[in-house]
Amino acid sequence: MKLTIVSPFTEKTFDIAWLEIETPAGNFVIQPGHAPMVVTLTPHKKINIGLANGKQECLMISQGIVEISCTQITLISAD
Repeated sequence: MKLTIVSPFTEKTFDIAWLEIETPAGNFVIQPGHAPMVVTLTPHKKINIGLANGKQECLMISQGIVEISCTQITLISAD
């Protein structure tokens, strides 16, 4: 599964196994095959990324929107 994080100055792409995000509607763990949806992130919360190689990363996102499809996640960040 691909995660692309787009901000005004950068674009990063990750091969991931899962993504954990916090939204106003609750906490979500997204894995391959997840139902398509668009959500806003809870401001100033970390996102947890499970990389395809087994490692994990945490990133702080001040605000953003996430578009999820079955095979691709795009996070648009104001950072």
